[in-house]
Amino acid sequence: MASRSEEDLCCPVCQEVFRDPVLLSCSHSFCKDCLKRWWRERLIHECPICKEISVYDPPLNLALKNLCESFLQERDQRASEALCSLHSEKLKLFCLDHQQPVCVVCCGSEKHTNHRFRPIDEAAQQHKKELQETLEPLKKKLKVCEEVQVKFDQTAEHIKVQARYTERQIKEQFKKLHQFLAEEEEARLAALREEEEQKSGMMKEKMEALSREIAALSDTVRATEEELRAEDVSFLHNYKAAVERESCRSLILILTHTYTPSHTLSLTGCFHTLTLMIN
Repeated sequence: MASRSEEDLCCPVCQEVFRDPVLLSCSHSFCKDCLKRWWRERLIHECPICKEISVYDPPLNLALKNLCESFLQERDQRASEALCSLHSEKLKLFCLDHQQPVCVVCCGSEKHTNHRFRPIDEAAQQHKKELQETLEPLKKKLKVCEEVQVKFDQTAEHIKVQARYTERQIKEQFKKLHQFLAEEEEARLAALREEEEQKSGMMKEKMEALSREIAALSDTVRATEEELRAEDVSFLHNYKAAVERESCRSLILILTHTYTPSHTLSLTGCFHTLTLMIN
């Protein structure tokens, strides 16, 4: 287990000693690569610990970086001077069969009989070389993945931009449509009111004329009925005048009702047409 001082120098994400640590605005530090991977997986630039959103790219924590590098150098130095747990001798050789560092006393022990050994530095260089060879393909693959990630991010951003643009276009078109419909509504209502006033005025005139005609006819009917009740001589004296009076009234009535205006408003048909279009 790492010592307390080493734990203080470990990244909360990878649990290893910081590599190129960066400092967030919330004062938490992380390895630069660890933070990039964290943000890439979640698409939100938040602190892995306190979840505070970061607006700007975090700067390099130079003080922490220097402290970690010094710690690693000291640890490597202590490791290079590590002693054999069995013989308390420096570990100067590497057993190829057991794949572990040993001291010179271990070489002559029964446990390592007929084993192959290499100097510790030579074995370290050889293993580093092998590990480096396996690391290169991983780096290439990582680079390809990062390039693909950049394209994905660009595509996702393009989708957002395109969606916002289309949203604005839709809103603008519907705003124009609402304005057109409001103007059309006002124009049709104004035309309806004008037609209503015209036809109502015509009907008022006709009704007034009809009222006068009814009054006149009532007078004629009443006069005729009185003459019918008169004596025969008196009736015959007034008969010709009564017939002429009734004939005149009948002619006036025919002329009055020859034209009867339509009681249906012409805009009613337009309203039904508009209703069908909406439905």
